[in-house]
Amino acid sequence: MKMRQLIQVALLAVLVSTSVLANAKAPAVIVPAFTPTANTFNTIYADNFGAGNHSYSTTFLGDIATTFTANVGNSNNGAFAYSTVDGITGAGVGGRANGSKEIDHAESISATFSNGIYITNLTLGSLVSIAGPSGFNETAQITATFFGGGSASYQFTATGATTAIWTGLGSFSNVSADGGVWSINNAFGNQRVIGLSFDIPHGANPQSDFTLVSVSAVPEPETYALLLAGLGLIGCVARRRKSA
Repeated sequence: MKMRQLIQVALLAVLVSTSVLANAKAPAVIVPAFTPTANTFNTIYADNFGAGNHSYSTTFLGDIATTFTANVGNSNNGAFAYSTVDGITGAGVGGRANGSKEIDHAESISATFSNGIYITNLTLGSLVSIAGPSGFNETAQITATFFGGGSASYQFTATGATTAIWTGLGSFSNVSADGGVWSINNAFGNQRVIGLSFDIPHGANPQSDFTLVSVSAVPEPETYALLLAGLGLIGCVARRRKSA
């Protein structure tokens, strides 16, 4: 082998070994894990439910045991899935053949509360209106089970980027830049609720689907009184310790 060839082979070997060492020492690319929004005393965020989970349980408003469940059809099964619109993540029901990660026809997310609460806000996502000859308006249905007995269903239909029709009480607004995320305030007025269900009403546009983003509420006045009394007691104890 000629000297020039020997030099070329040596240089090639050096380059290959250097590349191998560089790749071996290169740090692995770390993809940031999805971070759900932290629940607060009076708000539960659906991105805490966990993709693939059938149900999610937590304590709400201090002592209200709460469970959310993903359902398919009349059977008590299903799994939560996530969909994000304008940076706002909501929970749907996954596992359908069409790959939907939203609450679609024959799917629902239900919630139960261990005591009656006053719903102050419901936020829904991925609920849009598409204009044009082949356009459509998506519709969501919310059913409330009341503390005193009975239930009622209400419908929310997106009619434009910032316009909609709500058959319940209270007020609503769009909270996303491009439409699709809606905030409904005081949806059931002064009626206490012990259960909720989010689904698509029978006969709604076949394209309708949406997600649940969050649920906010306040406890009964008696609970607030106990909470204030507890805070007052803590304050008294703190003052005594400080003076001592």
